[in-house]
Amino acid sequence: MSRDGGSVNAKAVARRLVERGADGEVQAEALGAAMQRAAGQVVDDLRSVVGADGLDALLDRAIARAQHEHPAVASMRRADDSAGIPLNVMPAIEAHGAAAARAGLEAVLAALVDILTALIGADMVRNLLHADDS
Repeated sequence: MSRDGGSVNAKAVARRLVERGADGEVQAEALGAAMQRAAGQVVDDLRSVVGADGLDALLDRAIARAQHEHPAVASMRRADDSAGIPLNVMPAIEAHGAAAARAGLEAVLAALVDILTALIGADMVRNLLHADDS
């Protein structure tokens, strides 16, 4: 699959992951909480497979890719993960608004999907992230 084809697929998977977490919410506060749940689920799924250090490496790479086009992404990564939230969308919502934070979160998740797809394949990524679940 071409790099462009993988990116389009990764964006679709990322959008599904965020939409699944949002569950139809449109109000900014509820949408923010829903986006955080979606990010938390992905983080938990990845941490259980790749461990804390692997998760940190994946998030660092994904955020580095996404923040060039989405400035809100820079405020999503916690330098100190003492609260157990390595990918926190709330600061991005506060600084850039819900729409920009959602676009940034989708970009980070798409980058994660792209990175993981290159390492383990698309089918395994969909299974790992429960991307085909309703």
